[in-house]
Amino acid sequence: MTLRARRQLLLLAVLLLLASGSFVYWKMNRPPSAPPAPEPAPAAPPPAKQAPPAARPKPQAAKLPPPAVKTPPPPPKPAAAEPAGPVTSPPIPKPPPIVLHKELIPKNIEIVRCYYEREILAPETTFGFDINGSGFTSEFENMIQVDPGGLDIQVKNLRMVTANQIHGDMAVGSAQTTDFIYPKILIRNLPVFRSPDPFAVVRPGEVLTTVFLSLADDGRSGRFRVVTNLDETMAKQFRLVPSNPGLEVSPLEFRLPFAVEGILQIGMGVPQGEHGLAAFIGKRQVWKRETMIRIVRPNVGLTGFVQGVSAAERYHRPGDTVQLYLHGSGLTSAYASALNARVNEMTMGPAAFQFISASQMRFTFQVPLNAPLRGYGVTILDQKDTELYKKEDVFNLVPPNWIRGVQVAPPIKPGQNGLFRILGRDLSADFVRNLRLGSDEPGIELKNLRQQDASVLAADISVSSAVAPGDYWIHLIHQDKEIQPPYGSLIKVETP
Repeated sequence: MTLRARRQLLLLAVLLLLASGSFVYWKMNRPPSAPPAPEPAPAAPPPAKQAPPAARPKPQAAKLPPPAVKTPPPPPKPAAAEPAGPVTSPPIPKPPPIVLHKELIPKNIEIVRCYYEREILAPETTFGFDINGSGFTSEFENMIQVDPGGLDIQVKNLRMVTANQIHGDMAVGSAQTTDFIYPKILIRNLPVFRSPDPFAVVRPGEVLTTVFLSLADDGRSGRFRVVTNLDETMAKQFRLVPSNPGLEVSPLEFRLPFAVEGILQIGMGVPQGEHGLAAFIGKRQVWKRETMIRIVRPNVGLTGFVQGVSAAERYHRPGDTVQLYLHGSGLTSAYASALNARVNEMTMGPAAFQFISASQMRFTFQVPLNAPLRGYGVTILDQKDTELYKKEDVFNLVPPNWIRGVQVAPPIKPGQNGLFRILGRDLSADFVRNLRLGSDEPGIELKNLRQQDASVLAADISVSSAVAPGDYWIHLIHQDKEIQPPYGSLIKVETP
């Protein structure tokens, strides 16, 4: 291979799954709720499916790193106006499929999610977790069991906090192995719900995974984090060895006990193909992955590579302008005129690309007024109509009177009054007149529902001093049918 050809090799992808080969997003575990109006998109949102955030009631002692590129503005912030957490993209294995016996869940009860006080921890640790849902009763509390699914994890102190929240503690024993843990909820010893979001246990001197935090614009270097569990003695002996001598690892930065960071540089002598990384403590190998990076040739010009598309805002109405981002590496302003894009399901006109950086371009489509309400994918092409990248389900068209989610601002505590907001699109006066609000908690009162504009409704909320701090589901009912917003309708009553 000539030197020129080597210079044209680019880094295609550095976040590969352990097993499935597709991205899996591990969300910061907070109950879903809607945001205020979205902020402008940052310089480099990731080429991945957007994941809604949700409210986290307690600070976490350790968490996994942010994604490999900057994220777009998160769709809803927490309803109680807590700081939004990042979305992470570690290579985590999918749990094995199981049959869920949802028919055993009593009528009028719904389980939404589990979330954790800590996301990553060591054995011999006890931490809190919560189950969110709707219609919880003392009978339901006594009916369920929680199976954490680990080798040595015990569930303790399971108790109902509100009609929408059950709290408990998990005690991780000394025999628990390094792994991602997906708790299950059981009724009659049969699983009825499994958390889509895991927590992780890392034994001392072991490595859970390695993720890239950011990539250079030219695609030839990236900052990574090793998720591990080291003390100061082990840290002095810890080292990383790439599979190819042309891969260079910078001096490591230690954020003990759970993180080690550094920069991986791709040298010009590294050939095409997949390359790995191994971790050692002294002479002992503690972790290895064969496919950390894949190096390929450019597909745009001499230096550019297209590897992703994302929407600044996922949900739209017919007639909207949809703003999208192309993600890649080695891009230049000259390539803006060399690219084209189309919506897969119907013609939405030509797309003009605007250069932002070597890793990102912006482009838009104008949605026709007669476009069907559904999901739409996008294909990126060159000027010869050669397909460079294709992604399904990039954005969605939604109907009028569509509700995105809810929020309470400022945060509310027992004994206080506040403002409850409903966020959506093309909300009509007739829709508002027929919308009813309710709560499973009698001490939470919502009244005086009113329309601020076509996208925002407001109501007065009062919380009795007898209401326990915790998570509460607000029911949105229109013509006797409950609305399920994509970002949920949970709010948080803060601790005084």
